[in-house]
Order: sequence, then structure tokens, then C-alpha cells
Amino acid sequence: SMECPYMEEIKGTNILIYDKKMQKENKEPKLLDLYDAWKKGIIKTDWHAYWIGNEYEWFLSLGVNPNNLRVRQHTSDEKSHYAIDTWDLEYKFPMGWRELQGFANRGDFDLKQHQEHSKSSMEINDNGKKVLSQVVCEPSLGMGRAFMVFMFESYFYDEKRNNTVLKLNPKLAPVKAAVFPIIKSSEYEEIAQEVLKDLRKEFNVNYDKSGSIGRRYARNDEIGTPYCITIDNKSPKQKDVTIRDRDTTRQIRVKINGIRDILRKLINQEVKFEEAGKLI
Repeated sequence: SMECPYMEEIKGTNILIYDKKMQKENKEPKLLDLYDAWKKGIIKTDWHAYWIGNEYEWFLSLGVNPNNLRVRQHTSDEKSHYAIDTWDLEYKFPMGWRELQGFANRGDFDLKQHQEHSKSSMEINDNGKKVLSQVVCEPSLGMGRAFMVFMFESYFYDEKRNNTVLKLNPKLAPVKAAVFPIIKSSEYEEIAQEVLKDLRKEFNVNYDKSGSIGRRYARNDEIGTPYCITIDNKSPKQKDVTIRDRDTTRQIRVKINGIRDILRKLINQEVKFEEAGKLI
């Protein structure tokens, strides 16, 4: 068997674990280090633990609250007939804990079936020994469920702003930025178009010149646009703009020729908003 060479990566990954023993004894799930849970034999195989950790970290990296996630082992009576061991990554939906992703150790079930029905050997030669390969972990993720998770995590009604704010991770936000000329005049709109043209080489960006600045911010907050760029009365002279952060509503001033670079760094979380420009 091939051992998983990436186990060091899951050290320090703390996850709420609910194994079949805890379920049988009506005990609460435990927050454990995933690596330790594998070492203690709670999660039997290394590849199984690795994939659980990998997928869990993926959800965390995109803004999911770890308190809303847990991993639960299938009990003996619910396990699929072909599975040796199955774990589910579960999410605390409004209707309770539900499966988000399954991880099944399918053993040699699949190739055994192929072999039986095709009447041809599926075995491989491993140092002179005939072996039937096994599927030690099959991570199965539903797109619809993942989408719902990100929506539940992001959807807020902001009392202070009196409107909905979709706090999507910038990597997931369909529109990365919006550009507003604050004053309706050819000078401001020309600068705005120049900024827009540059940003659209790389990102999906909105252009909005109608209504009050407050309404424009609100429209973009509702669709999850993380950054709003305003060409204001200082822009023509200073050759800079303001960038507003969707979640905190804080603003920084940034030189026009540096916007695309800063936006990329902000989206990839390579730089903190406060450090990306001059706070105003």
C-alpha cells in the first residue's frame, strides 16, 4: 500500500470530530487535532484523514466559520454496503447538521465488481504478488451544498447601513470591484473609464454612475462586491482614488497607477486593507 506522504500538512488542523463511539454513547463531538485523531486510530487510514483535512481547510480558507463544521463517522447501520469506513464533513445548516461532503473508504469493491462482470482480471502485480487496487478515500462534494454554505456564511442584514451585505470571500465574489465617478462630468468619467479599462483586463468590474454614492455602495454591498473605487474631487489633481472595503466600510487612498496591483493583492489576501494604502 502507498502511504500518504503529506501527513505533516494536517498537523495542527483542529476539527470537531464525532466518531461512532461518541454517537453510540450519546456524547458530544470533540475538538481534536486531525493528525492525533489518525495516530490514535479514530480515523483509520492516513489518506482518509488527509483528504478530510484538505477539504476542511479549503472551506476555512474561503471564510467558513469552523464552529459550523464537523466531521462525523457513519455508524455501522448507516454505512453503505461497499464501504469499509465513511466520514461526512457536516455543516450546521438552519435545519441542523447535514452532510456537506462524504469521504468513503470503498476498499476493493469497485474493481471486484468490474472483474466479476467483465470476466477479466483487474489485478496488478506488486512485487510478484497479485493485488486488487483499492479506493481508500473517495471525497465526494456537492456543488449545490457548497454554494448554500457560502451563502449562509455571507448573508447579513446590516442594521446600521439598513441594507443587505453579502460578505463573500473576495475570491468567491463574482464582481471584484465597482468604479464610481462621484461627479457627473466628462473629466471624472474619463478617469473612471480609464481605471475601469485597466481593471477589466484582469477582473470582473462594475461601473455605476447613477444615483447617490450611498445607493451605489448599497447596490454593490448586496451583490457582494468587496471593493468600491471612487473618483472624487481630489482625483484629477492628486492622480489617486478612494477604495472602500465592503465589510468595514473603511476607506484608503491609492494612486491610480497602482490600483490593479493593490486590488489583486487584496483579493488574494496577500495584504491587509489598512496596509494597502493611506487610510482616510
